[in-house]
Parts: sequence; structure tokens; C-alpha cells
Amino acid sequence: MNAIKTGKPASANFNYGGPLTETVLLGVVASLFRNQRVEWDAKGMKVTNIEEANSLLYPEFRKGWEI
Repeated sequence: MNAIKTGKPASANFNYGGPLTETVLLGVVASLFRNQRVEWDAKGMKVTNIEEANSLLYPEFRKGWEI
């Protein structure tokens, strides 16, 4: 609310929150593939060595709910 009211940047803006969220969610995915190395391509936003992990990150949505 302060950022909206004052125009000053928020203390937890998207430049900080985006990479933090990516890291935490990748930790969750990695916990599902124990004893396997999860190789992440940050630019491509995908796991390069476990295709099943990508299906968790980018599930197929029902028609009409696509991104």
C-alpha cells in the first residue's frame, strides 16, 4: 500500500520476489525427484534432464484455461 500511495518501490518487488519464488518452487520439484540431479535452464525456464519435472512445472490445462 505504501508503494501505491507514495510511488516509492516496494521492499519486496518482483525483481526480488520472482527469483526467490523460482528458487523455492524448484526446491519443491527437486524434493519429488530424490537421488536425482535436477538440471535447470534458467533462460529456457525448464528442467533439461527430467521431462517429467517439466510436466509438473507446466501442466496441461483444460480447454479455455490455457496460459
